[in-house]
Amino acid sequence: MLCCALAGAYTRLTPDTYSFISLHGDLGYSALLHTIEGKKPAAGLNANFGVDYRLYHNDFLFSIGVEGMYEQNFNLIDQLDITIPMRDTEGDIFNMHVHADAPKDMANMVNVNVPILFGGEWGRFYFMVGPKVSVNLYGTTSSKAMVTTYGEYDRYYDDFYDMPNHQFESNRLTGSPTLPLKWKAQPMNWSVNLLAHAEIGARVNHMYKHKSFHIDPDKIRVYVAAYADFGIFGLSSGGGGEPPFDYRETDKGVQFFVQPLLLSSLSTGAVFRNLNVGAKCTVAFELPKSGKSYIYNGNDTYRRKRGGNQVLR
Repeated sequence: MLCCALAGAYTRLTPDTYSFISLHGDLGYSALLHTIEGKKPAAGLNANFGVDYRLYHNDFLFSIGVEGMYEQNFNLIDQLDITIPMRDTEGDIFNMHVHADAPKDMANMVNVNVPILFGGEWGRFYFMVGPKVSVNLYGTTSSKAMVTTYGEYDRYYDDFYDMPNHQFESNRLTGSPTLPLKWKAQPMNWSVNLLAHAEIGARVNHMYKHKSFHIDPDKIRVYVAAYADFGIFGLSSGGGGEPPFDYRETDKGVQFFVQPLLLSSLSTGAVFRNLNVGAKCTVAFELPKSGKSYIYNGNDTYRRKRGGNQVLR
């Protein structure tokens, strides 16, 4: 389809060429695909807003611009149950059961993208494809869970709950601080990624003219499309830290903590890729053209048509 558009753009005897400045906004579903074994891809949302220069030449479209991208992903983590053999202050052995419920693991990403797109437009239908150079500016991640601990003794029939002085507590919120997250494209270890972009849609105001405001549909063009972005390079989150859930024995007892999945030991060597799909709206404003004018010479009297550059004598 792109080859047909390029061929048609240079075969017309009377070329139809327009230039536009356009604004676009995207909103859709985001999946952070990864190779962490036993963990599902992170789901979330993706939003973009940008400004572009768009060239329409016959049926051919070209666009280049800059956009800001915000992405938020939630990692799906299973509930955790662990048993820790311990000895109480009287020397008796017991099992401490730890149950981590409702874990939440979130990551945020802010990028600046430079889309360079090519495509075609026929009537109301259009499509565009091309790369997006994506630079990671900012990223954070955090994790939290509700932790319940209780004690199990062999010589007692019932388990021990809600005894804070023995570290048996119910639904205690345990979480990590908000930690910085810097994405690096592999194998170059750069903060620059490459996204493959595709969109297909229609011009929605092609046959519409607002009577009250006299909007010319050829001067202001509105497009609605479906889009998809996919990461070409594999990304690294710089993980290699602690396990997602662990504990330490201190002089004050057992201390529990959670670690964001993307910075945990599970993400060591893992590869991540962006996959975004959603809806895109573009409003294109036509740039003025240089016009033609004619000067007539009759008895040294000239008449000029405004905006012109030709003289007839």
